[in-house]
Amino acid sequence: MLNILKLQKQLVEVALPSGFEKPQGKLLAELAKPFVDEVFSDALGNVYCHKKGPGKRMMFPAHMDVIGMMITFVDDKGFLRFEPIGGHSPAGLIGITVRLESGVRGTIRADAAADVFKHGFGDVDVHDLYIDIGARDAADARNFVQEGDPVHLNTYHQELLNGLLSARAIDDRGGAFIILEALKRAKERGCKIGVYAATTVGEETTMRGAHWAGSRIRPAVAIAVDVTYAQDYPGTDAGDSGDVKLGGGPVICNSSIANKKVNDLLKVCAAAKGIPYQMESFVGRTGTDADKIHFANQGITTALLSLPLRYMHSPSEVCHFDDIENSIELLARFLCAIDENTNLDPFC
Repeated sequence: MLNILKLQKQLVEVALPSGFEKPQGKLLAELAKPFVDEVFSDALGNVYCHKKGPGKRMMFPAHMDVIGMMITFVDDKGFLRFEPIGGHSPAGLIGITVRLESGVRGTIRADAAADVFKHGFGDVDVHDLYIDIGARDAADARNFVQEGDPVHLNTYHQELLNGLLSARAIDDRGGAFIILEALKRAKERGCKIGVYAATTVGEETTMRGAHWAGSRIRPAVAIAVDVTYAQDYPGTDAGDSGDVKLGGGPVICNSSIANKKVNDLLKVCAAAKGIPYQMESFVGRTGTDADKIHFANQGITTALLSLPLRYMHSPSEVCHFDDIENSIELLARFLCAIDENTNLDPFC
């Protein structure tokens, strides 16, 4: 657990919003260099960590970008207006502390005219919000911020009871950690095939990184690793997509995009070693990199494995350490179970 916590903290502390991924790309490359044969990037900023091997090429994509904000305007009094990068609940941002690229902190507040405390938070729009960094006026503010600068949520790691972790950016710092550790573990166990752990850019906005990664690597199989909605806290409904719980294991996705043979092999690998797993179902789009990779090149055999998550896209997401470990172990065993002769044709 301590190793997981230490590395997760490293990844979260450099996490910047979609379009500003360079710092996390550099860190991921440094973390992978000791146990892969090569690390390289592309023009978009995707980082590829490659273990060489014969036969089929496998790719594990996980996006490195996170949700955040971009400064759009500095008013005369030094207050900052912004647009969201990725999906946010505007009401959930009120009172949250943020950090600017310069290191300056601020707090998100709502216009007095919006009167959210009188009329409630349900109808709050992002344009009712602003960031107060304590500036005296616009000139003072511009010493620390300019239009176009990224902003991220200033919330960090806390260990909760019973093996739970609360942090920002588990979506998808958790996935990036999982794919690197799975590749490392599989190599230590003698995995023979070639594998790319691809940390992609832009998932929270356009998913452009995933399409480029699939088109460049042209893997025989890609298993996207992301987070998914846990349905084990108040107000959720297991009928939406499946009865997913924290601590119940990694989640295999039923979808028109997901390859059934890959799913079956993941289940076999899990059952062989007693690794718990869960199932979810989505008709059509999954909202992950899998959606774009599936259509890259001439079509790529694709599956999706997810980390159960509470409070997705909030300042404090919550996951379970056991689910991280079991995701790593399942993917490592999957890599060691396939070779160049493994037939994943759904019609054979």
